[in-house]
Amino acid sequence: MGSCSDKDSPNQDQSVETRTVYLQIQSDKQGSRADEPSATGTTAPLLSAIIYFLDGSEDPVIEVVRTAGADGDITIAQLEAGYEFTDIPSTVTQVYVVGNYNSSNANGAAATFPMTRGQFYSQIQAVQLEIQQVAYPRLSDGTVPDPIQLLAIMDGRSMVQSYAGMPNGWNGEADLTDDDLYADITIYPMNARLEIVEITYTGTVLESFTMEGIYINNYYDLMPVSLDAMMGAGYSPVNHGSNEDLYDVDSNSFAYTNLSTLYDVIDENVTVTGGTATITPENGTWAYHLFGNSSPAPHIILKLTDLVYANGTTLPTRYVTVKGYRENGVDVGIFYPHVIYKLTDLAFSDSDLSPVPEPENINLWVHVQVQPWETINVTPVI
Repeated sequence: MGSCSDKDSPNQDQSVETRTVYLQIQSDKQGSRADEPSATGTTAPLLSAIIYFLDGSEDPVIEVVRTAGADGDITIAQLEAGYEFTDIPSTVTQVYVVGNYNSSNANGAAATFPMTRGQFYSQIQAVQLEIQQVAYPRLSDGTVPDPIQLLAIMDGRSMVQSYAGMPNGWNGEADLTDDDLYADITIYPMNARLEIVEITYTGTVLESFTMEGIYINNYYDLMPVSLDAMMGAGYSPVNHGSNEDLYDVDSNSFAYTNLSTLYDVIDENVTVTGGTATITPENGTWAYHLFGNSSPAPHIILKLTDLVYANGTTLPTRYVTVKGYRENGVDVGIFYPHVIYKLTDLAFSDSDLSPVPEPENINLWVHVQVQPWETINVTPVI
């Protein structure tokens, strides 16, 4: 993200009264995807940020734009400790921050965030992101973080406060006085996170099989920054249906070529002992970032190959499709942003096996636990 300062903008009215605003940012609980420890209780990594200083209009106007990060106006460390921004127009009443904005998606194109004084908050909220940008962000220099430290785009907004009236709201290091103004912002991931801790087969039919992979289906691939505004706005989930080629990594029709965060190839040979077999990830959990506020909830498809039945019969491929989730007996119809939906055990049996993914006559429900960017344990329903 390049440095962006509008001090010399031709649109800047040099006669506008200016003031100093102290700003501190902190991130909510956050973690990374894919075969790794659960994100619950960890802190979101923040590597870059766009900082919008907005006025008090019904559709707030951007008065000043600053950036933080390796190529920004200030460092992330300065922003997290509490930073004094000077020459802020007196019309500014609120601050909005977009964290970990990545400059390219899976196809190399970049979503464009407004960066000019005079543009509107609604224009920021209308920016359309791809799921790869939310779940697998590229940094401003085009690089991708190490898989263990994958980021999520985050945002947060706060009114500008008077230290005289709200002294306990400031957590920065600066020694503020009654005349000072500040904004203390907590930013949250824009996405939900689905975690699978364990997969269990219980039945009498199978002697062994290969757990080929996990595929997320019925997901949104595009969303505006304002997830609250997406409902009824023409955004619909992508569902790859029952076409097996779309779930075959060796097929030219493989649907997840540019969606590497929505599937995992496991290829683990599993032996059934005493009618039970358990598959667990090497490092704690399989995890997937998804757009929040998405309804209906995403589906999970397990792909089993090389099945050997107890009577010696062999079959090449079977699927288990999870189409719903319940928390304490209540259906979970929407996956909300900055919430982790956790399946401590995705359990399936003989009757849940299907020759195709997304069968019409099988629905597996899973129990889930939900916590705000903390965790939800889910129970699958096939």
